[in-house]
Amino acid sequence: MKAALREKLKILRSSAALIVLCLGGGSIYVLPYLSVYLYIPMKDALHLDNLQLGLMQSAMGLTSMIFYWPGGCIADRFSPRKLIALSMLVNALLGFWLATLPTFRVLMTIQLLMGVFLTLTFWSSMIKMVRQLASADQQGRYFGILEGGRNLATVLFVAGGLYLFARMGSNSNGLRWIIIFFSVLLLATSVLSWFFLPESTTTRAAGVDDAESLPLTVAIGRVVRIPAVWLAMFIILCAYVTSAGQGYFTPLATDVYGQSVVFGGVLSTMIASTGIIAAPAAGLVADRWITSRTVLWLLVMLASCLLLFAIVPGGSHLVLLLVTNAIVIGCLFFSLRGIYFALLEEGAIPLALTGTATGLISLVAFTPDIFVPALAGHLLDRYPAGGVGYRIFFLILAIFSLAGAGLTLLFRRRVSTRRAGYGSTAAITDINVPYVWKSDL
Repeated sequence: MKAALREKLKILRSSAALIVLCLGGGSIYVLPYLSVYLYIPMKDALHLDNLQLGLMQSAMGLTSMIFYWPGGCIADRFSPRKLIALSMLVNALLGFWLATLPTFRVLMTIQLLMGVFLTLTFWSSMIKMVRQLASADQQGRYFGILEGGRNLATVLFVAGGLYLFARMGSNSNGLRWIIIFFSVLLLATSVLSWFFLPESTTTRAAGVDDAESLPLTVAIGRVVRIPAVWLAMFIILCAYVTSAGQGYFTPLATDVYGQSVVFGGVLSTMIASTGIIAAPAAGLVADRWITSRTVLWLLVMLASCLLLFAIVPGGSHLVLLLVTNAIVIGCLFFSLRGIYFALLEEGAIPLALTGTATGLISLVAFTPDIFVPALAGHLLDRYPAGGVGYRIFFLILAIFSLAGAGLTLLFRRRVSTRRAGYGSTAAITDINVPYVWKSDL
C-alpha cells in the first residue's frame, strides 16, 4: 500500500511539474513575439516603422544563435528549476518595463535581454527538466504533452490578452494592459515553478549532477564525440525546416489558390492549432513504437505531403486540397516537434549532459529560422509566374524531410551504447558510458 501511494504521489508531482512547464513555455514567448499578434497596434503605439519592428525580431534570432550552446552548458551546471524560475521572473520584470511604451533604443535593449533569458537560462533547462521528469519509457509522451500543452497555453493566453486589448480600447492603453497581463502571468508562473518543479528527479536521480564537477571543456568534449548528438541535430534541422516555412501557407492560399487574405490567416491559425492534439498523440505512439521509428515515418509522410504542393499547380477549384493537405502537414510537423528531443534518450545521451547536448543541437537545428525565409523570398521573387516559386520552395522542403528520414535510418542503425540491446529502458545517467558505432542494429 505504501509503495503504491508513493508511486501515485510521484506521478502527481511529475504531472504538476509538467503542467507548470506547459504554462511557462506557453507564456514566456508571447511578449518577445508580441508583434506576431499585434503588429499594427505595436507599430502605432510605439511609433515604429516596419524596419524597426523587423530589427526587434532579428534581435531575438541573434541572441538565440549566440546563447543556445552556453545556455545548454549552464543547464548542466546549475539547477534547472532555479534557472526556469529566474527566466520567467526576469522576463516578467522586462514586460513591466515594456509596458511603459519606451523609445526604440530601450525597446531593443528589452528585446535583447528577453532573448538572453529565453535562450541562455530557459530553453535547455526546460528540455532537461522534462527529460528528468519522465522515465526512460515515457520520454515521448512527456515531450509530446509539453509541446501540446505549450500550444494550448499560448492559444488561451493570447485569446485572453486579445479580449483584454479589445475591452481596453484597442489602442496604446489596450496595448499597455495586454503587456501587463502577460507580465503578471509570467510572474505567477515563476512562483509556481519555484514551488512545483523538483530540484532533482526522483526517478533517475543518480548521476544527474555529475556534470557539475566536470571541467567545462571536458563536458563539451564528451558531448561533441557522441554520434547520437550530431545525428539528432541534423534530424531535427531537417524536420524544423518545415516550421520555418509554415508562414508561407498564407500567401500560398492567396497567390496560388485564389483565396482571400482572411482565409489565409484562418488557415494558418488552424494549422497552428493542430499541435494541441498532434504532439501528445505522437508522444504516446513514440513510447509504444520507438521514437526513431515514429520520427522516420512522420518524415516520410511529411515529404509526401510537401511534394503534393510541389506537383499540383494550384487554383481556386482545389481549395479543399489546400486545406486538407496543409492541416495534415501541420499535424505531421507538430508531431515531430513533440517527440524529436526524445531522441536524446534513445541515443543514450547521458542525462547529466542533456543541457550541453541540447544547446549544441539547438545551435544548428534551428538555423532554418535564418536561411529559409531568405530562400523563400528569393524563389518567390525569381519565379513569380504561375506559383512556380512556391512549387520549388515546397520541393526543397520535401527534400529536407527525405534527408531527415535517411538520417533517422542511420540513427536507428548505427548509434548504440554499452546497453545490452536496443530499446532498453534502463536509465542512462553515467557520463562515462562509452559510445560506439554498431552496424548490426
